[in-house]
Amino acid sequence: MTFFAKFEYREINNPCRIVYVQRFCDEKENVARHPGLPVFPEALLTTIVFASEDDQTTRVTVTSEPFGTISDEENQAFKGTRPGMTQGWTGSFDKLEAMISSVAKQVAVSTQVR
Repeated sequence: MTFFAKFEYREINNPCRIVYVQRFCDEKENVARHPGLPVFPEALLTTIVFASEDDQTTRVTVTSEPFGTISDEENQAFKGTRPGMTQGWTGSFDKLEAMISSVAKQVAVSTQVR
């Protein structure tokens, strides 16, 4: 299944916070419903907070909630997707961590060769 989305950034507070509204859309950027869940909130408000734990560790907290007026049925559909959203975010962060690690190793090797 292919997903398209629009993001409206509400706040970017470098380096600690990003807030945006996400809406699903079609391939032509027309707002649309979630392609796999016809009863789902039209928009989600997502807040990402970065907090330094120590010199090597950053805690990332992601909060996503329905945005705007929603029905009880849409709210229940949203609540039902929480495990999948957690899995999606976790997988994305795992990939990001692997990519950063790979780039760091390449930089270290490149530095040693010179």
